[in-house]
Amino acid sequence: MTMPPADQSGKNNNNDGRSLHWHILGGNNKHRIGANSGICAYEETDSMGEKRTTRIMVDAGVLIGDTRYPEDPALYDCDTVIADYSPYLKKKGSDTPPAQPLDAIFLTHNHTDHLGALPFLLLMGYELPKIYATPYTAKRLEQEFTNAGIGPEEWPEILTIAPGMPVREGPVSVSAFWVSHSTPQSVGFFIETPEGNILNPGDFKLDQTVVWGPAFSEDQFKRVIGDKSVDLMLIDSTGADRDVTPTTEEDVRETLRDLMEKNPGKRFVIAVMSGFEENVASIAKVASEYDRTLWVAGWSHEQSLSALKQTGMTLSDHLGQEVNMRVLTGGKPARDLAESKPGKNIVIVTGATGSPSSALPRAADGHHPGLKLDKKKDIILFCAPSIPGQESSRERLLAILRGKGFTVMTRKDATLYSQAHARRCELEEMARLAKAKTVMPIHGDEQLRDHNAELMEKMGNRVLRADNGDVIRVTKDGCKSVEPETKGNPKLVGFKTLQGATWNDRHYLMVNAPVKKKPGAEEPANGNQKPKRPRIFNVTPK
Repeated sequence: MTMPPADQSGKNNNNDGRSLHWHILGGNNKHRIGANSGICAYEETDSMGEKRTTRIMVDAGVLIGDTRYPEDPALYDCDTVIADYSPYLKKKGSDTPPAQPLDAIFLTHNHTDHLGALPFLLLMGYELPKIYATPYTAKRLEQEFTNAGIGPEEWPEILTIAPGMPVREGPVSVSAFWVSHSTPQSVGFFIETPEGNILNPGDFKLDQTVVWGPAFSEDQFKRVIGDKSVDLMLIDSTGADRDVTPTTEEDVRETLRDLMEKNPGKRFVIAVMSGFEENVASIAKVASEYDRTLWVAGWSHEQSLSALKQTGMTLSDHLGQEVNMRVLTGGKPARDLAESKPGKNIVIVTGATGSPSSALPRAADGHHPGLKLDKKKDIILFCAPSIPGQESSRERLLAILRGKGFTVMTRKDATLYSQAHARRCELEEMARLAKAKTVMPIHGDEQLRDHNAELMEKMGNRVLRADNGDVIRVTKDGCKSVEPETKGNPKLVGFKTLQGATWNDRHYLMVNAPVKKKPGAEEPANGNQKPKRPRIFNVTPK
């Protein structure tokens, strides 16, 4: 059943006709992390007695399907799941407006569990409202649209934001602030309304040693919040079960330096996950310090570096030192790498999760056109976490490499990876800074959110536990769930995108199809073929 609109979900509106609600569309999942998305709905009655609701959505991500623990049994065979956005979006060509139209979408950062639903929505025929994002996130979103075969003529309006400068949507003011994360230009949002204020720090950590950043700034955070009350804080739960000292990017760099000192004649092949550009920057910094050429192999890394360059962010500028970086392909680059001394090179590759068609697994099988592994010359590092649901493919790759005699190191062997999300001590620090009247754990499965709730309660915070499909009434006097029929049982949409075994670093399987030539039109550049949009299978609403 579709969520009720905000004006139906809270009947105890005040005398001014105002109400503020937070709709949890995704992210507070049963089993896995993903599909992060929520809507702030503020309603007021104007001087003419007319009701007006301003709705802004924060993030719209995908959840990778899991046949073992599906979010809904009806979606067990879908590899991609998103929230149901049909109440909020208009279909192209339709004269019927949505029941609860959105005014704008705000994006915290560029990871697909926060923006990956947007290409799907366009492919399903929905119109999107304007989107606010930092320049790098905006560029990565454009790449996601392009990857899905969606041309610029179909994109929504994408507006770039500057943290610290409020954006107004009617009576709602949204101020972004920088947060440290694994990817550049990540932000949190402070949402102000006459009825109450909501703080969403997004995916964050407090690491001050990130290269791209900008890093979280306590001073900026305090300037954005000022002396205003935080009536509801939404807080990331990903690391709530980890009572450890956080690993910083500088810790990783120190480990890499130590390995370089101990193995000056070895070539390092380093697997880094897509979306962890801060890892790439740390490796680049060490490569520059040791006068090693940095090679990059993998389509997703090439895309992120291209987006960084297009938004004016280069490694050399951010590091303050020259980086000799080359893209590793077949032909001359492959020959140059093969003919150079191993100790003069570092190779960053995709494939940290073991995806069969990414760079490292292909090299392990001897099928990569540019990278020929050598067990006598190479040390292979996995500077990446183990992702739930992808452990088996990762362990299979590790076993293959070790079985062939390669020296392989993971986080178990050395400090090779800086986590992307706050650990318990950082969650406590954010809670102390925010001084929120109510704290609601988000971005995590049930166990992680329970860990977060217990931590926040131990600190003396008032905690609200909520699930996907829940609607939270927010006032300056307190927050509560208004318990809609969809609480814990939201409507979801699932897809088969042929990612699975055919995954090849791209998010979609692109195919070609004949083009019908219109009278008087020019022939397509590739004859009678043009890229066709990804085939999406089994759109399965609950």
